[in-house]
Amino acid sequence: MELVDWSRAQFALTAIYHFLFVPLTLGLSFLVAIMETIYLKTGDEKWLSATKFWVKLFGINFVIGVATGLIMEFEFGTNWSAYSWIVGDIFGAPLAIEGIFAFFLESTFFVVLFFGWNRVSKGFHLLSSWLVAIGTNLSALWILVANGWMQHPVGMKFNPDAMRYEMGNFWDVIFSPVAVAKFLHTIGGGYVTAAIFVVGVSAWFLIRGRETQFARRSIIVGASFGLFASIFLLLSGDESAHQVAQKQPMKLAAMEGLYTGEGRAGIVAFGILNSDKEIGDDQPEFFGDIQIPYALSILGYHDINAFVPGINDLIAGNAKFDVMSASEKIARGQAALTELSAYHDAKKAGDAQTAAAHLNAFDANESYMGYGHFTD
Repeated sequence: MELVDWSRAQFALTAIYHFLFVPLTLGLSFLVAIMETIYLKTGDEKWLSATKFWVKLFGINFVIGVATGLIMEFEFGTNWSAYSWIVGDIFGAPLAIEGIFAFFLESTFFVVLFFGWNRVSKGFHLLSSWLVAIGTNLSALWILVANGWMQHPVGMKFNPDAMRYEMGNFWDVIFSPVAVAKFLHTIGGGYVTAAIFVVGVSAWFLIRGRETQFARRSIIVGASFGLFASIFLLLSGDESAHQVAQKQPMKLAAMEGLYTGEGRAGIVAFGILNSDKEIGDDQPEFFGDIQIPYALSILGYHDINAFVPGINDLIAGNAKFDVMSASEKIARGQAALTELSAYHDAKKAGDAQTAAAHLNAFDANESYMGYGHFTD
């Protein structure tokens, strides 16, 4: 496992470092465009000075974000080459679109935004500001479409002859509810981050008694932008949590420390985890906690009476609430792999009828194929 562990560690480090800068650029790009728009409407040179100041900070974060993002894309091929090969037809499509359209859009007009002062007309420079903002957020869209597909694979079909997944429906991939929720919530978080950054830096200037007029103007724009972004973040966060509950129930159970499923489940607002807790034992999940009653059922299923499966339910199964056990999924996955192997053997032997029968049996359990690589 050494190679896998090192690959995970390298990718995690790159992703963490990358995401320190990306959320800031998502929101700061729009704040820069808004401030330049105000300058063009009012003709007030103070707004021009404010715009140029925030453009510099945006530029620093933009460059570092691009550099780390490119490394991450290379790591898909170097660290996860087998994964990239088997799902490259689907996973690679949004990443390619991001590079061809969004990245080139933002990079091209970023040069005009950063170096075009007094070299292009004011109107064209303002257009460049907005195109950089749009391009930056379009990059986030396509990257999060790829990530959303990883969380909830849709719009694909497995080719048993090529032994690869292939694109089945491009629109299903783009408009996957998981991808849409992830995109909206991520950019909302980026807008709030940028607003807090602008207000924080401006507050520092006010405390120091420096550039107070610039600081007040920046606070007005940053706080107004942040207020609307916060409301948007709340709504998109609700949908994001709802999608996790619907499509990734084990992730929700692990996030909330929920071992035994329950109806009218509450969210633990504060708790002290029991580190000795094991799956299936009788120990409490928390030594002490404060819950918000019914909130997890409402958040996950928009129903106060909804049953939220826990880790024990998802592993052992729960027939009452139609939750399939992990052992059954593994058995179905192993059956799929067995039928797939038999299909290839029959095809190699030239027995088309037997091959078709094995292929039909494989199709019945194909969605569980990944579980077949586990042992019960």
